[in-house]
Amino acid sequence: MASSGDRRKRKRVAVHWPLRLFRQPGNPLVESTTENLSSEGLYCITGEPFRPGERLQCEIVIPGERLGFSEPSMRLQCHVMVKRVEHLRGGFGLGCHIEDYSLATGSPPPAM
Repeated sequence: MASSGDRRKRKRVAVHWPLRLFRQPGNPLVESTTENLSSEGLYCITGEPFRPGERLQCEIVIPGERLGFSEPSMRLQCHVMVKRVEHLRGGFGLGCHIEDYSLATGSPPPAM
């Protein structure tokens, strides 16, 4: 259960899965790795700054075979809102709320 100082409603799981963040079309994507994930949000560290309130598309690659699925990987495609930005020595910590999501199978397309 969350402590009284913790604002989170859902339990977070420490998983380190690759993710891609997409801003507006035409902007380069930002690659990162999840630090933790829940049914309502995620936390990751990026080299790029983002703004609280910014809405992004996000794709999380789930390692299917390691979790017992027949597919080698699945992709959780989400719309997220940046809720919190922490300035860290090595980049920026992003706390994001997952607004909606869908699941796709197969490997993600290569980065452009």
